[in-house]
Formats: sequence, C-alpha cells, structure tokens
Amino acid sequence: MKKLLSILLIAVLLQGCTSSKETPSTGTPAQPPATEQPAQQPSDSVQPETPQPGTSTQPTDDQDKNDETYKNDIFQVASVEKTGEDTFTIKGKARVFEGNFQYVVEDGHNELTKGNVQTSAGAPEWGDFEFTVKVKKDQPNSTLTLVLFESSPKDGSRRMELPIALP
Repeated sequence: MKKLLSILLIAVLLQGCTSSKETPSTGTPAQPPATEQPAQQPSDSVQPETPQPGTSTQPTDDQDKNDETYKNDIFQVASVEKTGEDTFTIKGKARVFEGNFQYVVEDGHNELTKGNVQTSAGAPEWGDFEFTVKVKKDQPNSTLTLVLFESSPKDGSRRMELPIALP
C-alpha cells in the first residue's frame, strides 16, 4: 500500500513538473517573444535619446560615430584615447550630483591613481567633461581599467560605477 501511494505521488509530481514546463515552452516559441523582442529594441534606442533632446542632440551623434561607447544611467563616455606613453584622455557627458564625480584606475589588483572631475553642469542636466589621466602599469602584461563613479552624498560609497578598459 505504501509503495502504491509513493508511486502515485511521484507520478503526480512528475506530471505537474512536466506540464508546467511544457506550457511556458509552448508559449515561448510562439509569437509573443518575437513581438516582445522588436518592441524592446526600439524602446532601448529611444530611452537614451529621451533625456538628451532637452539639452542637446549632439551627444547621441558623437556616440554613433564611435565604435565603442561606454554608458550607464549617469555617464556617457564618447571617447577614450591614448595620447601618450602613459597618458589617456577621456571625453563625455555625465548627469551627476553637483556636477562632480570620481575616477580610479586599477590594474586588477591595485588602485594606481584616482581623482575628481567637475562637469559643466550638475544633475538633472547632462554636463560635459574632459580629463587626462597619467598612469603607468606596475606589471607590463596587466590591463588598466578606468572606473567612473559618483560618491553617495549619504555615506560616500560608490554609486553607478562604469568600468572602462584603457587601450
């Protein structure tokens, strides 16, 4: 009797698992995902443009010209150029509290240099920035990463970090 009850219980559980898996997979290959994906792609391309028309459409044009752009909700880095042996110039826009943000250059293990940058405008506007970083690698085969971030006014913690691999 116990064996029969155990077998029935297992059969019910397997059928429940199987039918719940079949229902989403049957719905997934159907038209809704095909409809959702195109709907998401236009909205993704529309969202970054929405805040910019209030200020200027130039940031979007500059970013479209570059192969690699780095961005998140508060940073839009238009270019990262190696201008010398150990010198890099970074240009872009930021929407940060009081127009001030910080950066740090890391090699994966150590912070090699850090600093502050002042933009041309504070949030909610997009402020332009351009700064130069001079940093030398400790290890010749290491990769340098520039991390842009905003310090929290409450506790000083890093917010909205944007890592950028330096060329």
